[in-house]
Amino acid sequence: MFLFLSKLLAPLVYPLGAAACLWAVAALLRWRGRTAGARRSLLAGIAVVLLASNPMAADLLLGSLESRYPPAPVEEYPLADAIVVLGGTTLPPLPPRIEVEVNASFDRLLHGLRLLRAGRAPRLLLSGGTISYLSGSTLPEAARLARLAAELGVEPGQLLLESRSRNTRENAVYTARLLEERGLKRVLLVTSARHMPRAAAVFRKAGVDFVPAPTDFRVAPKPFSPWRLLPDLEALDGSTRAVKEYAGLVVYRLRGWL
Repeated sequence: MFLFLSKLLAPLVYPLGAAACLWAVAALLRWRGRTAGARRSLLAGIAVVLLASNPMAADLLLGSLESRYPPAPVEEYPLADAIVVLGGTTLPPLPPRIEVEVNASFDRLLHGLRLLRAGRAPRLLLSGGTISYLSGSTLPEAARLARLAAELGVEPGQLLLESRSRNTRENAVYTARLLEERGLKRVLLVTSARHMPRAAAVFRKAGVDFVPAPTDFRVAPKPFSPWRLLPDLEALDGSTRAVKEYAGLVVYRLRGWL
């Protein structure tokens, strides 16, 4: 039930969802004749969208997450028993797609492959299940990642699949069990930089000995220009991703998962 509610209600916290809620409140207030309140709610919704779509505000939000775990060259990571790559990077092969396709977080698998080829660990552990009523597919993400890894030259014997998890907390719990079953101790944990604070907290709670290996950094220094004052769709996407992580941290802490 928690999983279903979290997927259903989470979009209402994101900038567009929050703005839509404010506009719905504005419509209700207008219908009840409370014009001043309706105007304030309408303007508040517009302000949320404008702020969230501002490139500088988006970089500030995302940067506050990404800066917690800095990157390092792959050669500088310690040796480990496995490289854990978290899912959230693929699209299932549903028509008109013929093969597994990738989204903007595919750097997770690429970074895992770089660590593997640098000899940091002898195997990749791919973590991710599926929620069929959302994805439309019963093919777990770990299996999708395995297909892509095979296309990129990874041998089957180098792969371990954790195919049950449906969120970050389950990534940690089921991965910890798999590591214990295989007698694997230390791992390199690969996920997007913005996601690493939450992932690191739940993996630590699950008792996994890991070294963070963040990737998929979105925020990079940019010179100021007037264009960065204008609303931007990419900035809105960045703000939404940051709000998702902060909301996840709050909910996970309330649930005792951190």
